[in-house]
Amino acid sequence: MILVLASIIAVFLAGAVCGIFAMLVIGIHAEERRLTRTGEPTRTGAVSRRFLSTQTCDDVPERVKAGR
Repeated sequence: MILVLASIIAVFLAGAVCGIFAMLVIGIHAEERRLTRTGEPTRTGAVSRRFLSTQTCDDVPERVKAGR
């Protein structure tokens, strides 16, 4: 019984992960099409680029420190 329940939970979680990934891919594709037509980025496109960026702390440019 526990094995069946664990299997059901694993299938549900795998489906949820695949669904989220598919929606992300569809959103990126739609944003790229929109950018080629209008040239203006949208808010959701900016969020997806920030979420999927591969920059690390070493890649980020230096910030100017605010002084008194």
